[in-house]
Amino acid sequence: MLAVLTSVSTNAPAQQDAAGPVHVKIPPALSANPIKPGSCAKPVFPKASLRSKQEGTVTLSFLIGTDGAVKGAKIVKSSGFHLLDMAAHDGIRRCVFNPTIVDGKAEEAWMQMQYVWTFDGPTAAEAAVPLPAVRAAAERGEPASQLRLGSIYMTGEGVARDPAEAFVWWRKAADQGDLKAHLSLARALHYGDSGKPDLVQAMVWYRKAADLGMPEAQNMLGLLLLNGAGVAADKVAADKVASREWFRKAAAQGWARSQAYYGSLLLDDNTPEGIEQGMALLSKAAAQDDFVGQFLLGQCYDAGRGVAQDKAMAATLFEKAALGGSKRAQRLMATMYERGEGVAADPVKADQWRKAAAIPPPRPR
Repeated sequence: MLAVLTSVSTNAPAQQDAAGPVHVKIPPALSANPIKPGSCAKPVFPKASLRSKQEGTVTLSFLIGTDGAVKGAKIVKSSGFHLLDMAAHDGIRRCVFNPTIVDGKAEEAWMQMQYVWTFDGPTAAEAAVPLPAVRAAAERGEPASQLRLGSIYMTGEGVARDPAEAFVWWRKAADQGDLKAHLSLARALHYGDSGKPDLVQAMVWYRKAADLGMPEAQNMLGLLLLNGAGVAADKVAADKVASREWFRKAAAQGWARSQAYYGSLLLDDNTPEGIEQGMALLSKAAAQDDFVGQFLLGQCYDAGRGVAQDKAMAATLFEKAALGGSKRAQRLMATMYERGEGVAADPVKADQWRKAAAIPPPRPR
């Protein structure tokens, strides 16, 4: 499912050039202050919001200066989600408008605009294959349909929720080599979707998928083995050597999170080669909008580790990580905006980040 952001003006007349990524629908009569073409980049849909499938509309009020730049902005009506609100707030601050002209003279003016965060694609009803058809295909042995039927039973989508039945169909798909079914079984066992978490059995399925080359499973194995996980009989012992190797394998396939973790481990080797390779991997992870990669790369810029110290660049990376859902980055941004470290002091943003950091993270999907 693709995420689409549309911007709809309220009493804030504005429009983006046809080739631009932000779509702004306005009445023709309200076009006194169009956005200058190319000046208003589409805000990035926060990764944490995508994972949680957050949608909503943010209404912003903003001050257009005599040069057309946005001098200030405030949220008039929240979307109900802090990350969506802040992404819209940051997005409008980057736009440049034609200034308001009164009697031939440019004047400052307040306007309003809405950012509508939503998902593109067909509705659930349009996209859904009727359950009898899914079941028939699953019973014929089609692994994709077996995977789908398992998901239907796990979520209770149109049927009574039945985790045991979900496991039956996922197991059938996994037995035919379906990697997504391996991962579904591992996650359900890991997070206790059918009752009590069973980390030992989760590791069995993560390992099967990892051995078949699935980078997401390789990353999870690396993470669980890094410091060990679970308790008592459900304990997974730490194995840092194996952890490092799984991260390396997933990173070699371009898996961003593993690039971040493996890059950090290489930096910790503190050798010239390790620092060079580690920085390259962190940069690759950050370029893929991985919030762990962004946060770790931000730490490097903040401390001048492996790169020239640059507090402003560190703040930029920390804020990207915060928008991606990193709680550490959100807490750090609250402090930085409060103290004016690497960014201009902004008590409003400090408060926004503090509130965002207090919201529990969504369970991984």
